[in-house]
Amino acid sequence: MDNQLKRTLGVSDAVVVGLGAMVGAGIFAALAPAARAAGGGLLAALALAALVAYCNAHSSARLAARYPSSGGTYVYGRERLGPFWGYLAGWGFVVGKTASCAAMALTVGAYVWPGREHVVAVAAVVALTAASYGGVQKSARIARLIVAAVLAVLAAVVVACLSSGAADSGRLGGGERGGGSRAVAGRRPAVLRLRGLRPDHHPGRGGA
Repeated sequence: MDNQLKRTLGVSDAVVVGLGAMVGAGIFAALAPAARAAGGGLLAALALAALVAYCNAHSSARLAARYPSSGGTYVYGRERLGPFWGYLAGWGFVVGKTASCAAMALTVGAYVWPGREHVVAVAAVVALTAASYGGVQKSARIARLIVAAVLAVLAAVVVACLSSGAADSGRLGGGERGGGSRAVAGRRPAVLRLRGLRPDHHPGRGGA
């Protein structure tokens, strides 16, 4: 059986798929608790995370170029370290991706329908799985739409933060740890924290 990869995606498609894997729903859920934990070291922590991500992407690209066969992490581990390590790396990849997909689906549910996160999460997983059966090119087109939407939202948040009178760079020093804890405990979207809104602020419900 031929296990050589078929080159059906271009460079731009590969870039979009990579962006979709790295700049996903996690940015809307993980940034607030990460900022609370890092405090004044947030920017340095983000720079370190970017360096680690670059090293990971560079290593994966070199391995993919050297071993252009289907199997990904399993093939790389098997070829470089042996069958057992390939098996372990493959299962580690599958389990890790399954967990990250579940977390992202729940994040989407928390934004779309608070209180019914699991329903939305299951629906999102089923919808994307069905779309993936249409082929890798269709998946790449969907990834383009998702990445465009995520980047648009992030750009809007940045503009809102920079133009808001409530913006305070002193928060990077961890001055509002208590508020951040309430936001996470209440499962409020992280964008509210980024825009300087209080966790108990409900627009349209008479909140101050």
